[in-house]
Amino acid sequence: LIDHAQHRSHHVSQLRNEPSTNFVGDDGGPRRNGYRNGSSSASNAQRNSYTPLLHIPLHRLTEYDVVHALGIPGGKSELMDILLDGAHGRETLMRKNVKLVMSIAKNWMRNSFSTAGANLGGAPGGGGTVTSTGTKRSDKSSKRFLAQMYEGSWDRPSLDEAVQEGMLGLARAVDKYDPERGLRFSTYATHWITSYVRVCFQRAVTGCLRVPSQLHDIKAAYNRIVRDHLHLGSDPPGQDSIAKELGISEQRLRTAIRATGSLLSVDAPVMGGGGGGSYKGSMAGGDGSNSQELKILDTLKCAEPKPEDQVEISFLRQCLENAMATELTPYERDVLRLRLGLDSGQGKTVRQIVEISGGSVSMSDVRSAERRAFKKLRSPTSVHTHNLLAYLDLAGADMKSTLSR
Repeated sequence: LIDHAQHRSHHVSQLRNEPSTNFVGDDGGPRRNGYRNGSSSASNAQRNSYTPLLHIPLHRLTEYDVVHALGIPGGKSELMDILLDGAHGRETLMRKNVKLVMSIAKNWMRNSFSTAGANLGGAPGGGGTVTSTGTKRSDKSSKRFLAQMYEGSWDRPSLDEAVQEGMLGLARAVDKYDPERGLRFSTYATHWITSYVRVCFQRAVTGCLRVPSQLHDIKAAYNRIVRDHLHLGSDPPGQDSIAKELGISEQRLRTAIRATGSLLSVDAPVMGGGGGGSYKGSMAGGDGSNSQELKILDTLKCAEPKPEDQVEISFLRQCLENAMATELTPYERDVLRLRLGLDSGQGKTVRQIVEISGGSVSMSDVRSAERRAFKKLRSPTSVHTHNLLAYLDLAGADMKSTLSR
C-alpha cells in the first residue's frame, strides 16, 4: 500500500511540475495543458478559464494526456488498474483499522458513562455483587452494566453511533494520509477518529442546538478539575477559582456550563429510580412497567385551559345567555355585555360606554342599569339562578357572598 501511494504521489508530482506543453486535442489540433471552460473573450479571462488537468473527468482524458502528462505508458487501461488498486487498497486499509475505531469509541463511551450528569437512570455499578451462588450473578451484572453503557441515553450516543462517526473519521484519514511524512497510519488516523467521535458526543449532549466546540472544551476542563479534586478527597474549588486557573472569565465559564448542559427527556422519572424511561427506545412497547412513576411530563404546566374547563365555560356561556334573554331588558343586556366584555373579550368602563352611546345616557344611568341587571340575575326567584349558581365553583366564588351582594 505504501509503494502504491508513493507511486501515485510520483505521478501527481509529475503532473503539477509539468511545464506548459502542447497536446493533441480531440480534433487533432494542438491543445494546451487544460480545458477551456468558457467562451473566448479577453485574454485575461482566457488565461483564468483553464482547468488543471488533474481536475478533469476521467472520461475526457485522451491517451496522449495519460501517457505524456501523467507518465503512464500503459495509457487509460493502466490508469484504470491503478485507480482500482487504489480503491481496493483504501478499502483494505479501512478494514484493517476497524479495531482502532472500536477502541477509541469504547474509550469515549466509558469516559462519558462515568461522567457526573450522564443519564444513567440508576444503572448498577461495577461488575455486580458476588453472592453465595458464585460468579454467575456477577457475570450477569457485568453484562447488564455493559449493555446499559453501550446502549446510550438522551445525552450520550450509543456505541453504534460512535463507531459510525469513527468510521467517517477513518475514511477522512485514509484520504488525507501521506506516507512520505514518515508517520504511522495509526498515529495519523487516531487524530481524525477522535475528532469525529468527540463531535458525535458533543452533539448528543446539546441535541439539535449548535454549540461551539470551545465551550465543550471549557466544560471538559472544568469537569476534569472537579474530578481531580474529588479523587484527592478535597472539596472542589469555586467557579471563580477554576475560571482563573483556566484563564477565562467567570461569566465565560458559566456560559459554557449552561450551554453544554445535557438534555432531559419528558418521559424520564422525576426521581431517577427505575431508569427504564431514561434510555433510548424505552417504553416504546408500552409494557407499562414504570407506569406508576411520576414523570417530568406530568409536572409541566400548560397555559391553555383544560378541555373539561373549556366545556364548562361553553355551558356557562349558554346558560348566561338564556338568563339574560329571559330576565333582562335589551338596554340592560347591552350594558352588561359591554361592561363584562362578553362579545369582544375585553370589558369597558362606564365612561367608555357613555362615549359609545354618543352621550344619550349618563354615567349614573349605566351604573343603575348594571346594578338592576345583577340584582335580577342573583334573585332567588329567577328561573335560571339555580343553573348559574352551579358554576360558582368553576369561578372560585362563594355562594353566600355572591347572594348577599
